[in-house]
Amino acid sequence: MRFLIVAGEESGEIYGARLMREIKTQKPGAEFCGIGGDRMAAEGLKVIRHCREMESIGVVSLLKNFSLFITALNEIRKLVREKRCDAVVLIDYPDFNLRVARAAYESGVPVFYYVCPQFWAWRQYRIRSVRKWVDTMLVALPFEEDFYKERGANARFIGHPMLDEMEIPQDREKLKNDFLTTGQKTLIGLLPGSRAGEVNAILERLVKTADIINREKPDAGFVIPAAPHIETQQIAEVIRGRSYMKVIKGGSHRLMTACDLLITKSGTSTLEGAIAGTPMVIVYNASFFSYWLAKPLVNVKYAGLPNIIAGREIAREFFQYDFTPLRVAKAALEILDSPTAMERARAAMNEVRAKLGEKGAAKRAAEIILNRSARFIHEQNRQGKTKNAGG
Repeated sequence: MRFLIVAGEESGEIYGARLMREIKTQKPGAEFCGIGGDRMAAEGLKVIRHCREMESIGVVSLLKNFSLFITALNEIRKLVREKRCDAVVLIDYPDFNLRVARAAYESGVPVFYYVCPQFWAWRQYRIRSVRKWVDTMLVALPFEEDFYKERGANARFIGHPMLDEMEIPQDREKLKNDFLTTGQKTLIGLLPGSRAGEVNAILERLVKTADIINREKPDAGFVIPAAPHIETQQIAEVIRGRSYMKVIKGGSHRLMTACDLLITKSGTSTLEGAIAGTPMVIVYNASFFSYWLAKPLVNVKYAGLPNIIAGREIAREFFQYDFTPLRVAKAALEILDSPTAMERARAAMNEVRAKLGEKGAAKRAAEIILNRSARFIHEQNRQGKTKNAGG
C-alpha cells in the first residue's frame, strides 16, 4: 500500500514519523512519499520537499514564499492525480493541505487528516471543505470529535500523539539540578518558538522579562531550548553574556519537565508543558498585518491550548500589546512566590493531561487509516469489475 504524507512543519514531522512506524508494523511493505523531514526520511519517506523549506509563520510569510508554495503544491498534486498513492495523510499545515485534500478527493483517493488544524478556533468556514474532501479526521483534542461531527464531518478522537513523545521522569528535582548552576534554585524555561520568525518576534522581550525576574529572584536560572534548525548564535546575540541564562540545543521535553515555570509562546509547546505538569505563562506577538487579518476570524476566548482544554484560564496569557516584560514578569513572580499558586497551577495542568486520552494515538490512527483505505480500494475494485462486466 502506498501513502502520500504531507507534514509541512517540524512539530507535524515528529508525529508523522511515529505514524509511519506504526503503519509499517501493521502493514509491512507500505511505501511513503511526500513532504517531511529527517525523522520521516529515516522511517522510509521519499522526500519530495523537506519540511524545513516549507515552514512559514503567518500570512505575511506565506505571501513572501508564494512561489515556493505553488511549486511544491503542484508537485504534490501531480503525484495524487497520477494515482501514485492509495491514500493521502495530511498533518496540520492547513493552507497547503486543504488544497492537497481537494486534489485527492477529485482524483478518487481517500484523505485522512491526522492532528487536525484548529478549525474550531478560527476560519471555521473551512470546515465545509473538510466535510467534502476529507474521509476521516483523526482528532487529538477531546472536544474536537463532537465539534466536527455536529458539523457533518467524520471525526474520531484518538488521543494526543504527544503523549507518546514525552516521558515524565519520577525525580524532577534531580533532573532540575542538571540544568542549574551553582547557587541557582529556581529553574525557568524560556520558549520563544521553533521558527526563526518567532524567535525574532519574541526572544528579546523574554530576555527582558528574565532580567526583571532575576532582580527579584537572584537564585533563578533561565534556560532557552533552541530548535534543531535555529542557530544558537542567533539566541546568544540577544542574551549577550547574561550569566544566569543559557542556551541548550534540543532537549526541550526534559527541560519542560524539570522547570518550576515556563514562559512560552502560544502553540504546541503549551500542550507539551501541560503534559509535563509544569505551570506556565503564555505569550505571543505576531506582525501587525498578520494580527489584523486574523483577529476577526478567531472564535475562541483563549489562545493557549491548556486554557482551551480546561475551559478556563489556568495559565495567564499576554498577546500583542499586552505582552510586555513587566506584565509577564509580574505574572510569573505571582506563581513563583506562592506555593499555593504553584500547586494549584500544577494540579490544573495535570487535569489537562488526563483529558488528552491514553498513549497509543499513532497506533490507533494507523489502524483506522489502513482499515478504511483497504475498504476504499476494495470498493473501487468491485465497482471496476462491475463496470467491465456491464460493458
